[in-house]
Amino acid sequence: MSKRFYFLSLVLALLLPMAANATHIVGGEMTYKCLGNNLYEIKLTIFRDCYNGEPWFDDPAAIGIFANESNQLLDSILIPLDSMLNDTLDPTLDNDCFVIPPNVCVHTTTYTTTRTLPFIAGGYYLVYQRCCRNHTITNLVAPEDVGATYGIQLNEFALQQCNNSPVFNNWPPLYLCVNQPFNIDQSAVDLDGDSLVYKLCNPLTGATPQTPMPQPPNPPPYFTVPWLAPYQMTNQIGGPPYMEIDPVTGLLTGLPNVIGQFVIGICVEEYRNGQLIGTNRRDYQVNIGVCAETTASFFTPSIQCNGLTVDLQNQSTNADEFLWLFNDPGNPGASSSLANPVYTYSDTGLYQITLIAEPGTNCTDTFTTNIHFLANSLFANFAVSDLDCEEEFTMSITDSSVDTLSSISTWAWTLTQGTTVLQSNEQSPSFTLTQPGPAVLTLIVTAENGCKDTLQQPFPVVIFNDTALEDSLAFCLTNGAVPLNPDSAFFGAVFQWMPPDGLDDPTSVNPSANPAVSTAYHVLLTDVTGFCEAERTVIINLPPDVTVTPSLDTIGLGESVQILASYDPSYTYVWTPVEGLDNANIHNPLASPNQSMGYLLTVIDSNGCFVERDVLIVLTTICEEPFIFIPTGFTPNGDGKNDVFKIFGNNLTDTQLVVYDRWGEKVFESNDQAVGWDGSFNGKQLPPDVYGFYAIVRCENGESFSKKGNVTLMR
Repeated sequence: MSKRFYFLSLVLALLLPMAANATHIVGGEMTYKCLGNNLYEIKLTIFRDCYNGEPWFDDPAAIGIFANESNQLLDSILIPLDSMLNDTLDPTLDNDCFVIPPNVCVHTTTYTTTRTLPFIAGGYYLVYQRCCRNHTITNLVAPEDVGATYGIQLNEFALQQCNNSPVFNNWPPLYLCVNQPFNIDQSAVDLDGDSLVYKLCNPLTGATPQTPMPQPPNPPPYFTVPWLAPYQMTNQIGGPPYMEIDPVTGLLTGLPNVIGQFVIGICVEEYRNGQLIGTNRRDYQVNIGVCAETTASFFTPSIQCNGLTVDLQNQSTNADEFLWLFNDPGNPGASSSLANPVYTYSDTGLYQITLIAEPGTNCTDTFTTNIHFLANSLFANFAVSDLDCEEEFTMSITDSSVDTLSSISTWAWTLTQGTTVLQSNEQSPSFTLTQPGPAVLTLIVTAENGCKDTLQQPFPVVIFNDTALEDSLAFCLTNGAVPLNPDSAFFGAVFQWMPPDGLDDPTSVNPSANPAVSTAYHVLLTDVTGFCEAERTVIINLPPDVTVTPSLDTIGLGESVQILASYDPSYTYVWTPVEGLDNANIHNPLASPNQSMGYLLTVIDSNGCFVERDVLIVLTTICEEPFIFIPTGFTPNGDGKNDVFKIFGNNLTDTQLVVYDRWGEKVFESNDQAVGWDGSFNGKQLPPDVYGFYAIVRCENGESFSKKGNVTLMR
């Protein structure tokens, strides 16, 4: 599939000439390569605007060598311009359908020199500076006054290791399309094979308009560029979404949504054995403009069950000419050049529809999809019953849809009332609304063959009152008094609660209840008009009264202790975790843990009220035989019994098992208790014999155990 791009707007004002008082820096970077014997090759690559750049590249360019610790200038290198290395970047992109404005051009050159850099404490900082950047840059404050610093540091470790800096593989593209995602390879290569980590970083300022070409460069420290709000290091081209870089691959991704000219900073950090060796920083200028993409697209349902005529909705963009291919065997060669054709197929069946946008051009685009015509046999229908409007509007729905040829597979219900939308996928659901007013119920049924049918029906919604009190609520009295109607306010109804025992106010909308025994409170709600009445029940249950013994006990490995909780046959007992218990659902389980274990008991009564109790069983560890067992023989014959020679024991934190043959050759070693010897060596089964071993074990209590002996391999 090919695509056509039209460069609609790159803001040509960005490219108009301005006062030629300084070179318009587009980007740059510096690298070094160790040649041995403290000799380093230094490369400086600079990019400038062909049309706006004045004067030409520096001849010579000055690289300052500074001491990292003191920022003192140690040397200044003047590198002459090599005209043979001057190059013009080709603005033509790989896609022939992208239109580049005529005044877009970038020059690049590379300065190369060698310099002896003997070891010094703190290392070196190699620096080149220039001013200024294009005045049309969007994300900087006064960009025409902002210079650039391109440099790289060699720390002590880099000098000692004769290190080579990472080198970026590619210079990034000059243009990006607004509102189009991009994936730019910002990866680098490192001759030393060091680990590279990529991140966004701040470009650095440099020389000033007053001294645009300092020779030597100004000493460190250097400041980052003045971002124009809201831009910053993490938001260099606008967003959200914001531009991001993969720290492992160096893949720069984003979705630019602002037109303009932007400065971008990328850093690659170099690590060796977890130690940061250095950072290579590049910054560059990118233009973001409006690009349009010719895309063929249209909508049609994948399955149609209500006739053979399809109304095709063309959704193509940036195209004027179209060719539709209907691929109808009953009408060979059927096609259309209309933007939105209507076509009737000859019969039911599966057909492929193809749309070609801008046919016959280099920038054509094609979109194909299938449509399946089926006979109509599905009819949606339902009935509404059991309307309840005492406190809220509740409707029960019975589905009565039918399909004469297939089976109904899904039901999609939607009840809409103003901004309230309720949905269900049940076959016969119920819905509840809490506000009066008109509502619409919609059913969409789908058959197994993909056919769909829709039915809508309006409903008037009438509600007795707005109280939120539900019927037959039950609460557990756990921490003092319980409010009987906590989510309610006064809704114009009279409340009368019975019995009054344990209530602070039997006529309150929301009385507090603190009964001495479990109590069911009934409330009669009467509308102020006397027209409607409703009754509700709220049950207050007391939680179960449970004690557990012992709450703390200490046992040895292999020993057991019985835990006893208060017993009531109506209670449900749940112990967690279940490890080490003979039964986790009784009131008195026998606990035999193989390590110290805390158990939580949850007791639930018949009313659903519960309490929790904690028990701690502390297991003492004995780091000796027979609690640690090493067999004297094994039979690796594959019968599942005694097939592996290994260390047995509980609460072992570290183990080592080594086996030797009678000539002293090591035939097996394992530091994992679960991994034992199967009687083989180098993939071959060893013969029956007596083999020597030694084992070292560390137990959970910090003690250790060791043993030397013989083991008999029997087959």
